[in-house]
Amino acid sequence: MMRTALICLLASILGAGSARADGTGTVSTGAFRQAYAASFYQFDACGDGLAGRIYRNALTARLRQCPFPADAKTQFQTWAKAQARKSGQAIKAMIDDNGGMPIRLQGMARTCREQIDSPEYRTVRERLDTYASGKSTPDAVVPQPCDADAITP
Repeated sequence: MMRTALICLLASILGAGSARADGTGTVSTGAFRQAYAASFYQFDACGDGLAGRIYRNALTARLRQCPFPADAKTQFQTWAKAQARKSGQAIKAMIDDNGGMPIRLQGMARTCREQIDSPEYRTVRERLDTYASGKSTPDAVVPQPCDADAITP
């Protein structure tokens, strides 16, 4: 059952959308969607839900700064709420099936503890904490341009 929940979570991440629209020259919110969906796997599934919420808040705030049409921003908000519910259910199922947070997520080279203790993660966490305290802006957390092909913490 844990494997099924993880597969559902990964499928939602991988199916989050492409980085560019249909060739009309309009940039889509696909990279933001992928980053938002992946954040549940990167943060929440390893027990750092607070970092995940901060990251998603900064990511959403950064998207609002971008020159996307208003309807694209509204669609993102609607999608993000549904994604949060879906990812939350998948993580809950994973916890229920595992009897707690997993030690290592499928596909990860490190355990969750090793990931959280890594220098790279600590750097990301410091940026998130600085943002959460109001000492930085969303673009300090999400420095990629609005038309980036990928967005990573």
